[in-house]
Amino acid sequence: VRMPSPQCSPAYLPSMPEGSVAIDPLLTAPLHRAHPPPLQWDIAQHPDAIKLGSIGSPRARRLSQDDLASCAVRTSAKGSPLMLRRILLVFPGIPLTVEIEPADSPVWTSTPLPYLTVGDVLYGLYTALRMSLKRREFDSLEPAHRESATRAFDRRLKSDRENHDRNVRYGVR
Repeated sequence: VRMPSPQCSPAYLPSMPEGSVAIDPLLTAPLHRAHPPPLQWDIAQHPDAIKLGSIGSPRARRLSQDDLASCAVRTSAKGSPLMLRRILLVFPGIPLTVEIEPADSPVWTSTPLPYLTVGDVLYGLYTALRMSLKRREFDSLEPAHRESATRAFDRRLKSDRENHDRNVRYGVR
């Protein structure tokens, strides 16, 4: 495995004012619905299933180790890495926060990197969202979110009949 340079590539960065923070484009949502998101990912699936590009496009490809090792947040349009060791993701309207830290043994590099990577964020989010929701947390959801979570749980039960009992034990995630 090739060790990526600690300098994050500025190739994907739009022009930005000096001093602003840039999130890697793989982790951002498109500004307009007309543009598809760069990632195709059902978050119920492992991050290894993520593809880049539009559905059905001949250019669609799996994420590479270089994609995963990219610096998640940069300090400027020049691509200087922001040496974050932790990031807290907050989901408005849902009583959920996800703390992401660099992986101790990342699969995308031979050694841990000194900053949060795209892989840290994707794998960390996947792991956090697989945790079962405690009853107290479920009850604290707004009614619309409770209904949405229940529908998603019911779909998971129906789509994965082979693991029905295990999914019932895990409950709503």
